[in-house]
Amino acid sequence: MTLERADVIVIGGGVVGSCVAYFLARSGIDVVVLDPAPGKGASAGNAGLVVPSYTLPMSNPDALVTGLRSLLGRAPATLAGPVSARTLAWLARFVLASRPGRAWRDVRVLHALAEFSRRGYDQLRSEADFPLWSDGFLHLVRDRRTWAAEVRTARKLAAIGVRSEELDPDALAAIEPGLASGFVGAIRFPGDAALDPERTTQAFAEAAVRHGAVFHAERVVGVRTAAGRIDAVETTGPTVAGRAFVLATGADTAAVGRLFGVRLPVEPGYGWSLTLPTHAPLLRHAVQFADEHVVVNSGPDRIRMTGGMEFGGRASQAPRPEAIATLRAVAEAAIPAMRTITDSGVAWRGARPMTPNGLPIIRPVRDNLVAATGHGPLGVTLAPATGRIIAHLFTRKGSPLRSS
Repeated sequence: MTLERADVIVIGGGVVGSCVAYFLARSGIDVVVLDPAPGKGASAGNAGLVVPSYTLPMSNPDALVTGLRSLLGRAPATLAGPVSARTLAWLARFVLASRPGRAWRDVRVLHALAEFSRRGYDQLRSEADFPLWSDGFLHLVRDRRTWAAEVRTARKLAAIGVRSEELDPDALAAIEPGLASGFVGAIRFPGDAALDPERTTQAFAEAAVRHGAVFHAERVVGVRTAAGRIDAVETTGPTVAGRAFVLATGADTAAVGRLFGVRLPVEPGYGWSLTLPTHAPLLRHAVQFADEHVVVNSGPDRIRMTGGMEFGGRASQAPRPEAIATLRAVAEAAIPAMRTITDSGVAWRGARPMTPNGLPIIRPVRDNLVAATGHGPLGVTLAPATGRIIAHLFTRKGSPLRSS
């Protein structure tokens, strides 16, 4: 296989694209992955959680109310200028998708995908070298109204098979001694896990390469067609021909999709993170501070705080200093060991690929073009399931490869 030709061209080398490449290559399909900076986008700076519990779509009535509150500056989901007409149209579709009952139908789909992925991570560790850690995911609560909402959600999730435990302050202190006091309780989701997303993405890419995939740091700038089918992509380097193509471009999907003549409702939802070095894990669990909507993942040699959901603005904008300061302040108030860390850490801002209804787009969108995008905040969680689904699409009877 040469750079100029392959069976399948995967555009996007983040955690989803790398997983897709791995499963395709393992199936014996020649794969080329094109990405100007593989694994360095949202796959590098996100929370790094595998969370089948976190599968209630953002498009639900409670989140809609929270979003409206954000216009008054009282919630973590915000609008930032400039706001394009495309963003406003996407928000209108989000409002329509947030009607009562819709999210709780879709949560079953997301949870099934997430459980499939969670099992897949355990299987992949035999070939891709990455660690999983954490004793589960804790939703920590200080406000009693927030506690009531968290309990209601956990009990509804239990009906579709999401295991959880309600912990009072004493039980919380017993299982997580690294936390300060002051919480009214916590919901523990024992089936969830945490990882280093950048290292995991790299591990998937390396496993794909061992099976024959080729990665090239090139950006797609044009698409060539013949007889109504896509037959090649033009890049910042060579033209690369293929029999079929996978769009795994995350938050860039709308722009890249236009090159292929498809319109996909994927909107960047910007978040930010702060990563500090540590000598050992400061917590046994990954945690979410439910009142402040801040997530903390404490790994073997670093602790990462993430938060925010901002629509509009520009991809090139740096994280706001006050937003990063808030992440650190929330975490330090609850994790006393953090207060001794003097390092300023690494601040990051990146985009989640959001769809109006919260469901990813994993399906053919042209005769030989398949989308693997729109995973929102669940890219890491859903990557193995997505890779398996795409590999099945290309190996079954009637696949884009078999019809070419």
